[in-house]
Amino acid sequence: MSSSLWISDASPLFFYSPASAYFAGQNLAGWTGQDGTSASGVAGIPSTYHTTRGIASVILPSIYAKTFSPIFTTPDNYNISLQVNTEPALPWTSGQNWTSPRQDFNPQTFQLDVICEDGQDGDCADFVLEGAWIGTELTPSGAPMDSVTLDDSSPLVQYTGFAPVGTNNEIVQVTSADYDHTLSMTSAEGATAQITFTGASLSISGVTAPSLSTYTVTLDNHTTATFDANNSVTAHNTLLYFVSNLDTTATHTLMLESGGGLVIDSFTANGPKGGVGFGGNINGTATTLGPGSATATSANSNGTPLGNNGPATSGGSPNAGVIVGAVLGTIAGLGITAYIIRRHITRQPKKDPEKKVSPWDEANLLQNMKNEEVHVTTAANQRYVYPGLIAHSDLKKK
Repeated sequence: MSSSLWISDASPLFFYSPASAYFAGQNLAGWTGQDGTSASGVAGIPSTYHTTRGIASVILPSIYAKTFSPIFTTPDNYNISLQVNTEPALPWTSGQNWTSPRQDFNPQTFQLDVICEDGQDGDCADFVLEGAWIGTELTPSGAPMDSVTLDDSSPLVQYTGFAPVGTNNEIVQVTSADYDHTLSMTSAEGATAQITFTGASLSISGVTAPSLSTYTVTLDNHTTATFDANNSVTAHNTLLYFVSNLDTTATHTLMLESGGGLVIDSFTANGPKGGVGFGGNINGTATTLGPGSATATSANSNGTPLGNNGPATSGGSPNAGVIVGAVLGTIAGLGITAYIIRRHITRQPKKDPEKKVSPWDEANLLQNMKNEEVHVTTAANQRYVYPGLIAHSDLKKK
């Protein structure tokens, strides 16, 4: 199924000049991330953008796509060209759509070259890049699609060296843009986050910020790429990784390894109906999160829901299953107690019938009884009479 995927300028999937992996020795200008509404103001996308002046390039390498449409704003004295794979570069405009000639679904590499006619040191205004739309397939063509999102705080994410982002974090704060209002972060080199999933495609969202660093993605024991989450501005809900065209009959394992600073928000798997989900073990119990699952919790042999025991959780919120179990247990306990008391009362030996006296004489007898509580049921409809409180009774002398 073909879908449009937005990749914002803040995504580490873009490599900006003079990144050494692609532009070493080319003497290209650098780029600067900006926060706010850009000139073109594309609706529904994050309000960040990258700017450059002079002669510069940006590349989106090896991404499965059938179409590509960059969104940018350029001054009049710039020449913009797009090169796809090894094909010759062609003049390009913002919003112009590249389409695969044969609609093949293969990895494509897109490079946008920005050239100011006045040269590197000339009188050049800012060129602004907001991002790009790509047409991709999240599930095999023609197959109905399911989608499952796994929050960073789920116990199905296996962390080493990560922790939940708290209110006193000096690097990044949780915002309304973050999925389920949680984030997991590390500043340690070598810290890892690992998931197991099924599906045809996977995307990971997170944060890019000035204090963050590189991270390496390993899929099914093969290192796919190293990206850089460092950005001159802080951008949330940013695409950190995307992969498609996966084997839908296999279970995949993906690991992120931090090079010094990484913030994760969520993982989203897509694929054919019945073939999408996340899996793992929680307290030794096999657990899955599928399209119909509300949470990624499971039950042990006693049926008790297992809580979120992962290191990257927000905490403070008790598990709903535990609350329900506690309430039901309390009700059951009260019922058993009431049953025992009732049995005890019904087994008490019957007392010999007492001699009946008039209600007035019976009430007068109470004045001579100390520290006792007497239950009187008489024809006078009196319920309870306590020593010294005859004046407040309903008794009337006839």
